[in-house]
Amino acid sequence: MVVAGRLWGVISASVKSDVRFPADTESQIARFTELVATAIENADARAELAASRARIVATADQTRRRIERDLHDGVQQRLVSLTLRLRATQAAVPARFDGLRRELDSIAVGLVDAMDELREMARGIHPAILIEAGFVPALRALTRRSRVPVDLRVPATMRLPERLAINGYYIVSEAVTNAVKHAQASIITITIGITDDVLRIEVHDDGIGGADLAAGTGLLGLKDRAEALGGRLHIDSPRGQGTTLRAEFPITTDDAGLPHPEV
Repeated sequence: MVVAGRLWGVISASVKSDVRFPADTESQIARFTELVATAIENADARAELAASRARIVATADQTRRRIERDLHDGVQQRLVSLTLRLRATQAAVPARFDGLRRELDSIAVGLVDAMDELREMARGIHPAILIEAGFVPALRALTRRSRVPVDLRVPATMRLPERLAINGYYIVSEAVTNAVKHAQASIITITIGITDDVLRIEVHDDGIGGADLAAGTGLLGLKDRAEALGGRLHIDSPRGQGTTLRAEFPITTDDAGLPHPEV
């Protein structure tokens, strides 16, 4: 059996008596080895594709993290420094130049607003709290910023390997964002746990439903992210009955040492 131009294995046949093989035995074995070689090659190709997709996702996440760090350590710190200098200059302006002081104050407020916007942008690219504090604190910070009330149900002690934490966070974040923007919901419920060595994430809203994976790149991107890491994602969204997003990620041997929370 030759797979992708290399010898993968050999099939041989023999008899223990004087009975001969049927005349077409050799051709049948040859066809069978071709089928086996094709099946092995296809399996290898699928495995390589899955590994490639996982590497692409991991690389993108690392890039996000680097951009967030550069924004925090570079641009944000520069804006903080400029704001402090501006406030010092404002304080040094004599009281008789009241118009100038008000103008400087307006500029300082604008700088603070710009920092807040930049901080929010950096958080969207990659939330630093996810790495610094952990999965659950990052989720709590995410839900506090939501304009729609969120009921977060996750074990307080849950800690995940970075691979699962990052992808779990992004799936929850995108699902909440979609619910806030499109669902017209009054509440969002997030349930996360680990059962049978599978991380299970469910995000449900009581909105108008009608969400479709094929209708937008955001949800489709979540599906691609889940599948690239060996997981799966499903959306149930009947019109008028809300939307439920479910994602599952297997906990593999690469995640050895994960402390299982009490669910």
